[in-house]
Amino acid sequence: MIERLLLAAGILLVLWAGWCLIAGAQRRLARPRAADLEGSLTLLYFHTPTCGPCQLLQTPILETLAAEWKEAVTVRSVDVTADPEAAARYRVWTVPTTMWVDASGTVRVVNNGVATAETLRRQWLQLRKGSGLAEGTRSHPDLHSASLRRSGC
Repeated sequence: MIERLLLAAGILLVLWAGWCLIAGAQRRLARPRAADLEGSLTLLYFHTPTCGPCQLLQTPILETLAAEWKEAVTVRSVDVTADPEAAARYRVWTVPTTMWVDASGTVRVVNNGVATAETLRRQWLQLRKGSGLAEGTRSHPDLHSASLRRSGC
């Protein structure tokens, strides 16, 4: 009987260690690369050519804001069909997705779905002040990344 309990505990320990290794690898893949960041604050915009809300709503909003912000913010457009590695690295599961990344490569805010101009302006002002938004704040929580944070690994 004790042998079976020890065997079950050993199997559970191996499964937990495997889970921790996978979760750690996913976190490392999600870190931004220095080549993705061009300024002190970067707004990454993930989209596809066939995404209606991307083309009709989010792209015009970002074009207006990029003209307004000029050199203060770098807006990078990422077509996830052309660069699926970037989508995987940043854990982008839906389009459109906008993501604020600071100069150190830390993802500060993620907006899944269409983000309004007012929302993006408010986030930019709060990030510039260095207050209001906690590191890794998500406007719409992503269950996958939330489960990784709570995994205890």
